[in-house]
Amino acid sequence: MRLRDRYSRSYVTNRVGSLIGILVVVLIINFLLPHLIPGNFLENYATIISSTHHLPYQQVYDRLVIIFGKPQSLPVAFVQYMKEVLFSFPPNFGPSFQYFPDSAWSIVLYSVTWTLLLLGLSQAIAWGVSIFIGVYLALHKNRLIDRVLQPAFYFMNSIPAFWLGLMFIFVFALELKFLPPALAYQGTPTVGSVAVHLILPLSVLIITTAPSHVLVIRSAAIDIIGSDFIAATKAQGLSNRRMIARVMRNTLVPSITQMFLSVGYLIGGVITVEYTFSYPGMGTIVAQAVAIEDYPIMQAAFYVITLVVLLSNLAADLLYPLIDPRVSYASE
Repeated sequence: MRLRDRYSRSYVTNRVGSLIGILVVVLIINFLLPHLIPGNFLENYATIISSTHHLPYQQVYDRLVIIFGKPQSLPVAFVQYMKEVLFSFPPNFGPSFQYFPDSAWSIVLYSVTWTLLLLGLSQAIAWGVSIFIGVYLALHKNRLIDRVLQPAFYFMNSIPAFWLGLMFIFVFALELKFLPPALAYQGTPTVGSVAVHLILPLSVLIITTAPSHVLVIRSAAIDIIGSDFIAATKAQGLSNRRMIARVMRNTLVPSITQMFLSVGYLIGGVITVEYTFSYPGMGTIVAQAVAIEDYPIMQAAFYVITLVVLLSNLAADLLYPLIDPRVSYASE
């Protein structure tokens, strides 16, 4: 079936329009963060940077004037800010206070690569394992293993990621001394060093996010097993293996959608885990920026997080009709 048979032009236009509208609202809030501080915008920047890096105030101030221009009224500054963010590549949020003179965007972009490694790998493992566990529990509904594991997964789903991270550090790093307690590598970032340092934060994310995937897949698989589709499959005399394969394939729709829609929650979880393990991802960068009021870093980080969440929600909406032939937005 062609794409035009899946989506109407008005539906795609409305979804993209709402995404742009939300992004603009976030950019406005982002812009107001430093400008609501009492005093002159550039003078505040120059004071923080000069005191943090022990640089002459006038030298820093002159450099900021070159980057941002002379102090302007709020409306003019807002227009300039939107041009720097939306119509320049890469977006210009100015230099970081902590890493001056490096740009905030370059710092955030570096941290994003580490976050994507941790988040992507953990969710690939958690989601892959959850499909098998969720379908298995559905096939054994109300049996002993289902009655034991289902409440266990509800309990695991409520465990705070940062608390579990601290417990893992205490047990595996400080007591048993099996694994490193923090950072992403030791010395130089070799594959072996990165892999060893990844074990603890990766395990925490898998344990705290897999239960929600399992519960969603179990619920979806129970509905599919009780459907006429599976009854017809059994009537055809297909083997249990092929029947289970069809159940697993049909649970992909709600599980993929749930994973995309929970990206905001996942980012919140990965941020706390990264900060707990001093992992050089978005979590550590944002926490440090908040602590020292590094507004350019905060602005760049919030911008990236907003883009990821909005695009993930849009992807969930647009992928749904492609995965499930029964779903179409062509008439909306």
